[in-house]
Formats: sequence, C-alpha cells, structure tokens
Amino acid sequence: MDDDTASTMVWKLIGDIGTCMMVTNDDAWMRCRPMAGIARPDENAIWFYTDRGADKDNEVRRDPRVCLAYSDVKAQSFVSVSGRMEIVHDRRMIEELWNPGAQLYYPEGPDDPNILLLRFTPEFGEYWDAPSSKIVLAIKFLQAKISGDPPELGRNAATKLG
Repeated sequence: MDDDTASTMVWKLIGDIGTCMMVTNDDAWMRCRPMAGIARPDENAIWFYTDRGADKDNEVRRDPRVCLAYSDVKAQSFVSVSGRMEIVHDRRMIEELWNPGAQLYYPEGPDDPNILLLRFTPEFGEYWDAPSSKIVLAIKFLQAKISGDPPELGRNAATKLG
C-alpha cells in the first residue's frame, strides 16, 4: 500500500473513531487520558480543547512528543499516530473550532478564559483494520487451517504524515 492510501486510511479512521487516548510524558511516567479531537486532515492537524493550567499543557511544554491511540473494538479498527503537540493561544481559532461538545465542557462559551487549544501535528501513523464479523473471522481461520497459510485478518499499514 502506498503512503497516500495509508495516510487517507489513517485520517478516515481518526474521523470515524473520534475519541483517542492521548499519551504524554510527565517526566516520571507516560500519562494517557481520553480526549476528543477535531481532525483537520487538510491542515495535517488534530485540535483539542483543554483547561489552562491542566497537566496536559505543562507536560507538552516539557516534552511536545505525543502519541494518540484510537480504538473501535467493535469495528476492529485501530490507529496510532505520533507527532508533536503545541499550545495555541488564539481566540479566533477557538471560535472557529467551537462545537456542541466544547459547549458542554465550557458553558461560558468560547470566551471562557480557561480554554487553551492544543494543536497536534502527526508525523507518523499506523492503522489496523480487521473484519469485525465473528463469522468472517471464523471463515478466515478455517481457510488458513485448510491452506496452511496464516489467516488474513485485515489490513495494516504505516506511513509518514505531513
């Protein structure tokens, strides 16, 4: 699979899944927390709202290298993207990205002084996409047993992004 096809699939799955586990480094440990991002493939960016003074912004200041892990177990689709995170102080962008989900976390609206934006720029991505039907999986294992070849359990590709 070429990089363009793999990149398209990475972005498609990110959009389909939506919520990721964001992995940052707090100097002592790797920290992981669920975050809903706003994917902008045309910008090679994923945007996140966070609170001013939250641990995430301090961790990003110390080490901007971040990994985002997306998982849809039911669909058997998984994505991991690694890249760099930056803190963005831009009221215009906060308003541009504003959505009903942000309103739930920030009822004061986009003018809430505690809102910060995080802009993730992915540099490398990998996805795994497998059949989610148990019947299809059973057939694949049966075919493998008969042929003696390993079962084909879906697609996997890695690609540079950006």
